[in-house]
Amino acid sequence: MSTSYAAGLAFGIVTALIIFAIIWKFIKKSMKGTFDERQELVRGRGYKYSCFTFLALLVIDLLIESFGAFETLPVTRTLAIFIMILAGVMVYALYCIKNDSYFGVGTDSRTYRAVMWVVIVCNAVSGFTGLKEGAMVDGKLSFGPCASLLFCIAFIIIMISISVKQRNAAAEEAEDDM
Repeated sequence: MSTSYAAGLAFGIVTALIIFAIIWKFIKKSMKGTFDERQELVRGRGYKYSCFTFLALLVIDLLIESFGAFETLPVTRTLAIFIMILAGVMVYALYCIKNDSYFGVGTDSRTYRAVMWVVIVCNAVSGFTGLKEGAMVDGKLSFGPCASLLFCIAFIIIMISISVKQRNAAAEEAEDDM
């Protein structure tokens, strides 16, 4: 690696970090919100269901491993563990969205949506770039590109769930006004 390339790369990374810090400072102000008692209870229940989901998937994984059937699965071990973790996170997120405790009271959801879209686009680009380089390791789906695409899909599901929930709430509010 040439010196000028390394200097340019270092300058680019430092510049990106400074820009990110400035943007984060402004985003953080609009993302502040508080959770009421009902929302805290729902979030606690969501954590519980998420934990039980992860534990159940972990038991299934251990059973598959103990029977020696893991070698026949089309995914690497790290991707399987990531899928289990992502399933637990999705249970928590969808439960909280369903029960109106995903956003705190007074939180601007537009800022969250903007951040989620950035995450979706970045992971989609990373995943598809990784797919071009190859997603298979020893005939199994590898962690890198597949994890990025699964993360992208998870955030798309969360965005759709939030949109459906907000649309239904707006429709119910319009019905009550009539």
